[in-house]
Amino acid sequence: MIPEYIDLHAHTNASDGTLTPTELIQLAKASELAAVAITDHDTMDGIEEAYQASRDIKLKFIPGVEMGAVYKEKEIHLLGYLLSPPGAPCILPSASIYQALNKFARERESRNDEILRRLHADNIVLNKEDLYFSNPKAQITRAHFARLMVEKGYVKNIKTAFSNYLVYNGKYVPPKTTEVSKIMDFFNTNFFFSSLAHPLQYGFSNSELEELLLYLKKSGLCGIEVHHSTHTVADMMKVKKYSLKYSLCPTGGSDFHGENKPGVRLGKGCGGLKIPAALLKDMEKSFYKD
Repeated sequence: MIPEYIDLHAHTNASDGTLTPTELIQLAKASELAAVAITDHDTMDGIEEAYQASRDIKLKFIPGVEMGAVYKEKEIHLLGYLLSPPGAPCILPSASIYQALNKFARERESRNDEILRRLHADNIVLNKEDLYFSNPKAQITRAHFARLMVEKGYVKNIKTAFSNYLVYNGKYVPPKTTEVSKIMDFFNTNFFFSSLAHPLQYGFSNSELEELLLYLKKSGLCGIEVHHSTHTVADMMKVKKYSLKYSLCPTGGSDFHGENKPGVRLGKGCGGLKIPAALLKDMEKSFYKD
């Protein structure tokens, strides 16, 4: 039986997931997926390991990354994929891509240091080294803070950590400083297929979201995440209409994080997610149409 479904949004312990890249690839194979993309936050450090694991089990693998940026004082996320032409081998990140990501990582690290300082001022004392858990090279995100706060007994669960302490641009979490234009320039310069991740999560009104899509489209945006674990059928239809209106390819993924999002399964989301393999073929054809 030929696998029919894919997952183009998943995280490993290179950022805020709990599985190693190899473990995620093995899970994708066990889940009978036709293809999987790893899209860790602001890093592609898990890509080489995942690629080697995918070769061993003959699973189609797409190198990706999820970049955070600020747009009109709100944080949005953009997915970037290194798509290969149909039938061509996997394209791995270049040295210039890693160099650019290292610059973005330094901005994230400065922000994380500020989060630690603000928490400490309210007697929530976290050791920076403990945030890395099993991967000393991980890109630290708010999920790492939440997990450590649970372990140290400051909160009962990850959800409470986010709602009480880790709200974006709240008391403890300063806003990001990386502008959307920088991320789009990075994607365009390095030939990424770019897509707006989970577009309904940012709290924009319909008109504000359309304004964002128009801006991103003019900046080179290729797709929009129609299929996502948080989307109802109505949500999916709404985003699908945006994809048609702005000539954006539908993309999709579970946003899998392992134990950090225990209700979300790879390839299945919260249970009903089904992303057809044909979607990836459409992305490839669109990207290489010229």
